[in-house]
Amino acid sequence: MKTLTQYKHEIMWWMSRITIMLTSLFLSMTLAAQAYAAEIEMGSNGNLVFNPSELTVAAGDTVTFVNNDLPPHNVVFVNGHDELSHPDLNFVKGDTVEITFDEPGEYEFQCEPHAGAGMKGVIHVE
Repeated sequence: MKTLTQYKHEIMWWMSRITIMLTSLFLSMTLAAQAYAAEIEMGSNGNLVFNPSELTVAAGDTVTFVNNDLPPHNVVFVNGHDELSHPDLNFVKGDTVEITFDEPGEYEFQCEPHAGAGMKGVIHVE
C-alpha cells in the first residue's frame, strides 16, 4: 500500500511534466503569432477595394493578401519597394501573397488592374 508521501511525489512528478508541456505549447503559439501580423482581402463585399486599406504592423511582421472578390488582383508597391511587389495576377479566390516588412516606413500599394477604381492602400511599419 502506498503512503501519502509516495502519492505526493507522483503528483509532483506529473505536475512538473504538465507544466513543461503547457509552457512549450504557449511559447510555440506565441512565437508563431509574432510572425503573422494581419490579413488583407483583395476585393471585399463585391467592391474593388483592399480590406482593410490601411494597416499598422511592426517591423518583421508578415501581411497576407488574400484574393477574394472580383479577381484578378495583384499587389504592387508604389514609390519604391519594388522588391516587395507581386505583379503576377491572382485569378483564383483564396490565392494568397505573403509579404514580410523588415524596415520601418510607409508602404503604399495598389492593384494594377483596378488602381483607377481606387483599389489602393497603405501599410505603416513601425
